[in-house]
Amino acid sequence: MSRYVGKHSPKIATPDEGNNNVNISSKGTIPTPAKMSSGEEEMSAMELPSFIAEKPINYNETSAHCDDEDDKSDVKKLVNAVDEAGEEADGAESGSGTDATLSSAGGSASSKRGRKRQERKLYQCEVCQKEFMGTNDLRKHLRIHNDERPYPCPHCKNRFRQAGCLKNHIASQHGTDEQYTCDLCGKSFPIKERLRLHMRIHTGEKPYSCSLCPKTFARGGQLTQHLATHNGVKKHKCDQCTAAFSCAANLKMHLKSHMDIRDYTCHICGRGFYRPDALKKHLLCYHANLKAFHCNICNKMFKGHLPQHMRTHLKVRPHGCAVCGSVFSQRSQLIVHQRIHSGERPYRCQVCWQAFAHSSVLKLHIRKHTGEKPFECPLCSSSFSQLPHLKKHMLSIHQQDKSYLCQKCGEFFKTKMDYQLHVTACYKDPAAVKNLDNMLDPMYRPTETNGIDPPMTISRMRFLVAILLKKISSEDRLKELGFDKRLIDNVLIDSLKCAGRKVCDDKSYDPLERLKLNVQELLEWTVPPNYMKEFRGANRSTEELLEELTN
Repeated sequence: MSRYVGKHSPKIATPDEGNNNVNISSKGTIPTPAKMSSGEEEMSAMELPSFIAEKPINYNETSAHCDDEDDKSDVKKLVNAVDEAGEEADGAESGSGTDATLSSAGGSASSKRGRKRQERKLYQCEVCQKEFMGTNDLRKHLRIHNDERPYPCPHCKNRFRQAGCLKNHIASQHGTDEQYTCDLCGKSFPIKERLRLHMRIHTGEKPYSCSLCPKTFARGGQLTQHLATHNGVKKHKCDQCTAAFSCAANLKMHLKSHMDIRDYTCHICGRGFYRPDALKKHLLCYHANLKAFHCNICNKMFKGHLPQHMRTHLKVRPHGCAVCGSVFSQRSQLIVHQRIHSGERPYRCQVCWQAFAHSSVLKLHIRKHTGEKPFECPLCSSSFSQLPHLKKHMLSIHQQDKSYLCQKCGEFFKTKMDYQLHVTACYKDPAAVKNLDNMLDPMYRPTETNGIDPPMTISRMRFLVAILLKKISSEDRLKELGFDKRLIDNVLIDSLKCAGRKVCDDKSYDPLERLKLNVQELLEWTVPPNYMKEFRGANRSTEELLEELTN
């Protein structure tokens, strides 16, 4: 009969050599295990370090921690070796050393092995009370507390606690010949583990679940960081103000606000942000005009700041003015109000350089230069630059307090949200639903040519044309063309006609496409040929040239 023997287990005697190899003294001394290395002999003989707390455990109660055989330390293997040596000694005392004798001793050996397994010990860290099955695992863990980093990088000054961390660092920071590429997006990674984590972006896999709320996460570190938000502990405190955070990463980003470090810049307007999520929200809400937040009370949609809006329904006004005592539900409202006392006007028009205290007032002012009137009456040909003007017109002229009309069924709606919900059910056409925002407010419709990302809206193009005409034309000439009195599209067409240039005035064209063709003709007329040739050689679009000339 034969069985597998580990490298630290004693050699089992064959029937022929049993009497020669197994000598049991009259006192029943257990034979010495097979020859060990010097390191193993020292480990078995030395006293355990003072930082290790021994704790007897019941093996059956901790079976969940013992499934991974690869994590067993050398100390555990030595214990197994001594156990099996004792079992062989018992077998040699009870028989003649034959296979039959070994078989008969199997039952008692198994029972003793079970008792030994139940008496195994856990090794506990006295710093954080975490328990380990072996001293080797505990020793690696203690490097977290004493910051021991025995693995230096040969290419830089960084050091690491684990050999695996060093390997990952070299591959990711100093390069490696082996690359792991994503088949779906083509992105490459120097480490296979990073590719595996990256694939969760495509699959949507989030295997880490929070036990306190329904949220799930793609990475364990994200879950750990999230759990800190539940216990309310904010141990990372700012040394420059009273702010505190549950994780060090948020504190690091917060410190940038004190140093005014804005690493994330909008490539459209140049505005800087401290956080990447703030930049993403700015692009979606400000430039793409996405209103993703819905108030269930007033049925309005918002680009952001929904919690602050809810204070208006709760009549909570925590922000007070120190000068006049006025109170506001949102801090932004207080800031705008304080400009009344300070006289500050931070928003300036690039066409006439008039300054304003609020961005929304500047937005309405710009429509004076572009001639835009995006709010059209559904019952007549009138149009207005502001929504309140349209509502007033509907009430006084058409005796209708609802401004939104469904062209298919003729039903009126009071709010934009109600109209959107109705159109979704009424049209039952994905294309109509997709273009719903363009139908409601066409000034936000983007161009779709040349792959500009993000595409330029017709409102933005009209604004840039107004800036350019203001730069290259005299005041008298602009007055003759009706600048500030007419839609800028028509001003541009008349300007090109007076110069004898080619004009696109075909009403069958989309307004955005017609404007772009006329802008191209304006640039051909006003931009020097050598500069225009260089610009075309770089494969740059009309929108990019217009942005560059006006900035």
